[in-house]
Amino acid sequence: MSKRTTTAKKRPPLLDPPIPTVLFIDDLQGNRQAFQAAFRRDFKVLCAHSPASLWSLMSKNEVHVVIADQRMPGSTGCDILADVRERYPRVRRMLATAYTDMTAVVDAMNRSGAGYYIQKPWDLDAVRAAVQLAVDEYHQEDEARAWLDRMAKTNRRLSDTINEILAR
Repeated sequence: MSKRTTTAKKRPPLLDPPIPTVLFIDDLQGNRQAFQAAFRRDFKVLCAHSPASLWSLMSKNEVHVVIADQRMPGSTGCDILADVRERYPRVRRMLATAYTDMTAVVDAMNRSGAGYYIQKPWDLDAVRAAVQLAVDEYHQEDEARAWLDRMAKTNRRLSDTINEILAR
């Protein structure tokens, strides 16, 4: 009797998913420093003090999530998130505020597509969970887009094949 041997193929090691990039915009330096200190081990944290610095950072980095403080001089978080939605529609948006201004929260959700509201002072675990959910949505959208692209290519090949057969 011959002995049957099986050789298992080695799988490549699983790669760790890339660290999500979160851009936090707040005009107060202390808030930016606190956010950076609280979340630097969980995410790649970028901080902006103004819309101009936000646009500069976004043009140079793949940003997954933008968290904007609602009350800043010259602009609101809601306005900034609406602009982010227009310029970078894939980026997930969150509004942070120390005020319980529900009108602003509803406005942010409706105008900017902000998916999350973060009450300041923030609960670290709640922010981590919200950011992870937002990043998961970001990646799911990428996967859906890639799947649709593959389906469109397959449909074109199928259509070409059918046309070739019918032309015979």
